[in-house]
Amino acid sequence: MLKTHHAVAEVAVVGVPDTAQGEVPWAFIEPDPEIMATDVLAAELKGFLRREVGDKAAPAHILFGPLPKTPSGEVVRPLLRRIAETGEAGDVSGLADRAVAAHLVKLRAEALG
Repeated sequence: MLKTHHAVAEVAVVGVPDTAQGEVPWAFIEPDPEIMATDVLAAELKGFLRREVGDKAAPAHILFGPLPKTPSGEVVRPLLRRIAETGEAGDVSGLADRAVAAHLVKLRAEALG
């Protein structure tokens, strides 16, 4: 559903274990190149999901940046899940651009402050 929002170029959502809710969604979003990734945009996207799908669909966290992909262009969701859960990337040898994983780890650390 997030992919239909005009500000989103590409998105991957992963479920992350949560002690209170069982599992919560985390959204990794590559914004449209003409859109600035801000806290205001994150709030807008959460509101969009709440209106279109319901409260439980709103991600607990939204991280903006490039998505980790294989050389063939497939998004590596297990890596996103590991970053969201642990804050570590682990093995990134299969990525087309290994720097993307390090960038997402940094963004997660900043988001959880």
